[in-house]
Amino acid sequence: MSFLVAVKEDGIIYVGCDSEVIKDGSRTTLKSKNNYEIWKIEDFPFCIMVSDKNIRDANVVRLIDDMITDYDANKGNADNNYVGRLIIKALRDAHYIRSYDGSSEVKEPSFIFAFKDQLFSINYDGEVVESEDFVVIGSRRSEATISLLSTTTLPAKERVIRAIKASVASDIYVDNAIILTSTSSEDDFEVITKENESKYLSK
Repeated sequence: MSFLVAVKEDGIIYVGCDSEVIKDGSRTTLKSKNNYEIWKIEDFPFCIMVSDKNIRDANVVRLIDDMITDYDANKGNADNNYVGRLIIKALRDAHYIRSYDGSSEVKEPSFIFAFKDQLFSINYDGEVVESEDFVVIGSRRSEATISLLSTTTLPAKERVIRAIKASVASDIYVDNAIILTSTSSEDDFEVITKENESKYLSK
C-alpha cells in the first residue's frame, strides 16, 4: 500500500509519502530516488506527479514523453481543461485511465498533479478535481484527513509529516521514512526518519 499527501501554502505545494513497499510478502523501504512514488517531471522541477498504486506505475508514468511542454510551463497556469487535455490523455494513452464499465474490481491507481501553486487529484476514471488546500490518496485517508484538518495553523511541511505519521500509526502496510519535496524549484527530496523528524516538528 501507499500513502501520499499534498498541502498547498503560499504558492507552493508540499508533497510527501511513506517509503514502504510490499514485495513477495516482505516489507521493504525505498531508498533510491528512482523508486519514489513522487517525482518531479523532467526539466520542470515545479511540476510534481504522485502515484498511489505501486512502483511499476510510478516508473512507467514518469517516462511518458511531453506530459509538460515549454509552452505549458511558460503559460504559467493550469486548469481542469488543461489537466484533462494533456495529463489525462497521457495517462489514458499509457492505459492508466480506464473507461469505467462497472465490471472491474481491480483498484486502479490515483494520481496527484502539482503545477507550481495548483494542486489536482486525478482518479483512475479520469475525474479531475482541483484543491485549494490539500489532497490525500492511498490507504488510511480518514486518519490523515483528520490530522490535516486539525493542524491548519501549522506550516504545510509539518502538516504533511503529521498526516503521514497518522497513517503510519494505523496501517501496518505504511511505514517510515517519509519522503518530502515541493514545487519550489529550489527543493530537492528530503528523507524524514524517526531520528531526524524532531527538527521538522513543533513541540
